[in-house]
Amino acid sequence: MRSGSFIRSASGHLIKGLLLYTALSSTAALCASAHAPKKSPADELQAALVVQLAHTTSADEAHLIADKLESLRSAGLSPTTLLLLRRARKDVTDQKPDDASEDMNDALALQPEKAVLWRSRAQIRLVAGDLKGAVSDLGTALQKDPDDATSWALLSTVEEQRKDGKAALKAWQKVLSLNPTADKNHKRLDALHILAYGQPT
Repeated sequence: MRSGSFIRSASGHLIKGLLLYTALSSTAALCASAHAPKKSPADELQAALVVQLAHTTSADEAHLIADKLESLRSAGLSPTTLLLLRRARKDVTDQKPDDASEDMNDALALQPEKAVLWRSRAQIRLVAGDLKGAVSDLGTALQKDPDDATSWALLSTVEEQRKDGKAALKAWQKVLSLNPTADKNHKRLDALHILAYGQPT
């Protein structure tokens, strides 16, 4: 099998695995709720906002909810991690992707449990053209936080650039299940469907 075909196949399996993980994690959470430790107020608020976002029909409301979710996901980052994250973003602006990647490596060494950091490094890897690395980081981010619409949207973009239309479409469909206002006219959905399956006859 050629390496390109192998990567596309592996990517497809990753998308399927992440979608299955998302479905199973919800079922497992219900089954284990009697034995699970009590969620923190922040975790409960995040779960409630995820549900609220999935049911809103207002783009303005969705934007406000998404901002609150992003703040919650970034909460708990240490001052040093935040400094490295800001520096990495400046490195990207200054077109220094290697320096940005090094900063993110340091940030992840400090707080590897934070899904938002894996997503941030994936964004940097995308800018640097390391699509395989971006997919890998997003796989980790989504295992830690499967309800992050931003990570799913980024995964869809990465897969589109990798010319894997079916994987890009599946990731975008997950975005819409988490935030229906992300593509109200279905322009991106339709474009990705054509990329995945060709023009309808």
